[in-house]
Amino acid sequence: MSTSTQTNTALILGATGGFGSALIEALQRSDWQVRATYRNGKIPHASQQKRLGKSADNIEWIEADLAEPDSMNRAAAGVDVIVHAVNVPYDKWDPLMIRYTRTIIQMAKTHSAQLVFIGNIYNAGVPEGGVITADTPDAPINEKGQLRARLESMLRDASEQGVKVTVLRFGDFFGPNISTNNWFNELTKGVPKGVLSTPSVAATKHTWAYLPDATAFSEKVMRQSLVETAGSMFKVVPFAGHVFSMQDVRTILEHETGRKLKLRSIPWPVLSVLGIVWPLMRDIVSMRYLWDHDIRLCNESDKNMAGGVVKTALKDAVLTTLNSNGTLASGGARKRKMADHHRSNQKTAEAR
Repeated sequence: MSTSTQTNTALILGATGGFGSALIEALQRSDWQVRATYRNGKIPHASQQKRLGKSADNIEWIEADLAEPDSMNRAAAGVDVIVHAVNVPYDKWDPLMIRYTRTIIQMAKTHSAQLVFIGNIYNAGVPEGGVITADTPDAPINEKGQLRARLESMLRDASEQGVKVTVLRFGDFFGPNISTNNWFNELTKGVPKGVLSTPSVAATKHTWAYLPDATAFSEKVMRQSLVETAGSMFKVVPFAGHVFSMQDVRTILEHETGRKLKLRSIPWPVLSVLGIVWPLMRDIVSMRYLWDHDIRLCNESDKNMAGGVVKTALKDAVLTTLNSNGTLASGGARKRKMADHHRSNQKTAEAR
C-alpha cells in the first residue's frame, strides 16, 4: 500500500463507461497513477483520449477481460486500489455481475489491494423517512435490488477475509461526455423539439449524481481510505449529490433559452405491456418506484470530508451536461454561453 508521500496507483475496471472515464480524469488531476483495462483489442475511442489530453499519456491501458482472470491479475499487480465500476446491460446482470464481482474480489485478495465498489440505491428499496444513510439496511423490492444486495453481501464477506472495501453509493449519474444511455439524456433528448420527458409527477424530486462532483468526491474518499490506519474494513459512503425534479430542469431551461417546454409523461402502462415480451423493458418498469418516491442520500459524508465536497450549482450542471451532449449546442451565442458554463465549472472544481 502506498503512503501519503508516494504516488497512489488505481486500477479502473469499467474505465470506458461514463463513471469510469470521468473518474480517470479526477484521479489524473490529483496525480494518481492510473491503470485501465480494455477488451478485444479496442483501445478507448478517440474522443475519450482527446478529452483526457496530455493526461492520457499517463494512463497505462492494459488489455484484459474479466472472463479471463489471469489477464486481470496481470493488470492488478502492484496497485493500491481496484475500482469496481463494471456494469453490464440489465438483462445480463445475473449471472455476469455476480461472476465478475467474485473475480474482482479475488484480485483484491491476491494483490492486497483496497476495493472500491460503485454502488447505487437499488438495494435500499423505499427507506424509512425517504433518506438512505451509511447504515440503511437492505430492503430490496425487486430483482435488481436483490442482486445489488447480494453483490454488497459478497463484498462484506470479503472484508471479513481481509479485503478493505468501500462502497460509494450514488443516485443516477448525469454530466458531460457520457456517451452511454442514461436517464438524464433520455429525458432531455426532446428539448430541441420543445419537449421534456418526466417519469413521474413533474414536481417529484429524484436523486442524481453529477459526474464531475461524484468523481472528485470518489477520489477524496479513495485517498483518505489509503492513509486510514483504523476503522472498519467495510464502509459505505453515500454521496448526497443533487435532488431535483424535471420541473426544476424545465424552469432552468426555459429561463436560459427563452423557450417554453412541454412536459410529457412516460407511458408506463405501455412499457409494462412491452415488458411482457421484452425483459429489458420489464426491468426498467420495475424501477418505477424510484421516480414515484422522493428518495435521498444522507449528506453526512459530505460534511465529514476533509477539505469539503465540490457541489456544482444545479443550473451549471444541467447546462454543462446538455451542452456537452449536443442538446443545447445550437446557435452561436447560446453555444458560447454554454461553453462558458463548462469552463467556469472546471475552474471552480480545480480551485477547490
